Amino acid sequence: MEIKALKEFTPIPFWFWNDDLSEDEILRQMKEMKDKGVDGFVIHPRKGLPSSIGYLSDEYFHYVKFAVKKAKEMDMKVVLYDEAMYPSGSAHGEVVKSDSSFASQGLERIRKEDLGNEGEKVVAETTECGHQIVYVLVSSGGTIRGVHPREDDGEENAPKSADLLNPKAVAKFIELTHEKYYAELSEYFGDTIIAFFTDEPNILGRNAREDIIPWTEGLIYEFKQAGGSEGDLKYLFENAKDSDESFNSESIVDKRGISGAEDMSKALSARRIYGHVLHNRLSNSYYKQLSDWCTSHGIDLTGHPEKSTDIGYLKYFQRPCQDIVWRFVEPEDGHAIQGEHSTMGKCSSDSARHRGRRRNGNECFGCCGQRQDPKLFTEKDMRWYLNWLFVRGVNLIYPHAFYYSIREDRGDERPPEVGLNNPFWPEYHRMSDFIKRMCYLNTDSVNCAQVAILCGQDTLSWKLAKPLFTDQIEFNYLEAELLGRCRLAEGKLCIAAQEYSVLLAEADEYNALDESGRKVIEEFEKSGGKVLIGQGEELLNPVLERVHRELAFSGDIYDLRCSHIVKDGKNLLILANEGLEPITVNWEDGEYRGISLWNPYTLETMAATGSMTIEPCDLWIMEIA
Repeated sequence: MEIKALKEFTPIPFWFWNDDLSEDEILRQMKEMKDKGVDGFVIHPRKGLPSSIGYLSDEYFHYVKFAVKKAKEMDMKVVLYDEAMYPSGSAHGEVVKSDSSFASQGLERIRKEDLGNEGEKVVAETTECGHQIVYVLVSSGGTIRGVHPREDDGEENAPKSADLLNPKAVAKFIELTHEKYYAELSEYFGDTIIAFFTDEPNILGRNAREDIIPWTEGLIYEFKQAGGSEGDLKYLFENAKDSDESFNSESIVDKRGISGAEDMSKALSARRIYGHVLHNRLSNSYYKQLSDWCTSHGIDLTGHPEKSTDIGYLKYFQRPCQDIVWRFVEPEDGHAIQGEHSTMGKCSSDSARHRGRRRNGNECFGCCGQRQDPKLFTEKDMRWYLNWLFVRGVNLIYPHAFYYSIREDRGDERPPEVGLNNPFWPEYHRMSDFIKRMCYLNTDSVNCAQVAILCGQDTLSWKLAKPLFTDQIEFNYLEAELLGRCRLAEGKLCIAAQEYSVLLAEADEYNALDESGRKVIEEFEKSGGKVLIGQGEELLNPVLERVHRELAFSGDIYDLRCSHIVKDGKNLLILANEGLEPITVNWEDGEYRGISLWNPYTLETMAATGSMTIEPCDLWIMEIA
């Protein structure tokens, strides 16, 4: 089975512009990338960029325009990064400089007697545990990581973060950033420039006050309209640290005003309302504005939200993504299939499947170097992470990162370096071809999952997913919001090209459904579909009773991951070893029989004889019929 390495499916690395720039060096590195099969890049202003090249200055755009012009000549694609450095939304602090009221804000909870006389914006006033309590709108004190000297976390010139819940502040961000890029580079939009990348927008900013919760002007009215009240605000401060030591002298239950089952129910309701209000405000203020701008200018919005489980925001991305960072996902200690971060690969791919997005991606490898040496990241390390993504349906790879410079301490900033300065760079063409082949296979194909796991806007159950992974039962996360788009057909819940005969849900997720969602599920069950509500392992046998198995696997299958896709009329199984040791896998015919095996990295082929050994960090494609 041979697949040409198509340019469209190239890795698109973050290219850290982190030193003095020159046309000669930019062109040299672009030629190096092109020679290794890397046909695109993200221009990413990064810590180490000298102050003489001010972000969005004429000098800065001189080099950006040079790189984009050369990219067009070399048939390479460019993704523009919308910040300096991250999180996105502040235009390197210029949004706040344009209007101080655009600074990120939060809600503070204090005793009324401690209220100052400097015109604080009081949002609400209540009586709690015999005390007069006021809720005050305050600056969060948040910042972003900047690109120039003394602009990093905690440093004196760290740029101030903007209020992403304020549509006017976001409009200013777009004016200062997106409109500036378009003014300078409009002739390349939609051809050479294919997307804008927005990176983990953070409402409060980094290093914000810890005694506040995200808030903005007018949010109290939306909170009330959604069913909350001023008296419910106390329930929202569970995770905030109190700045007033007198609060700390009381028990958590007393100071929150939460006591008994009735109040706990009110607290859960208030937090749920707040979560939805915050989600809707950020959706409309930030993500929708960016998405609409990109669409109207002929490019895609790409990038990712702040949380690994933020599936609800992905509907605004034409190329939805997530990011693997800090070894939150790794082969050790079960982290590949345990914890919220283990859901991120399916988060982006399943959003794309259900919403008709052709590509979905991952900004991968950041701070994923080996435990004993953060800079050490081998060819096998990269293959493990790529396989983890590919078997979950990801088909766009943003490697983090290719460093323009590793001079002085530049190579120490968020390693590993996975490009021109990595020891396996001379062999990188093999890696880029592998990425292209797998992204091609995962694009314009349909996975044959029979099981859907119900999820919320930011809640994806890894506990339900884990036993499915280890028993080679494919599934997709289905957002509750999308139930209304589903069709019922002969006991199946259908959406886009997907057809599910089994729906799993944790009790909290099911109980949070609105009436229309419950009605869809009831009709699905009446038509012959299976609905199972629970936690994890106890649901495995009922699932097995309802799904067919492509092949009957046996042997060392705990670390075997499997995805069944149909591509160009062929049925293919993607098989990956997600463990640290070789596994011997046996199979017998099930609904299908194995025909042949192909390794998209080594290009080795062999007959499907009923047994094989899969090495760590290895992935095979089995054709079945």
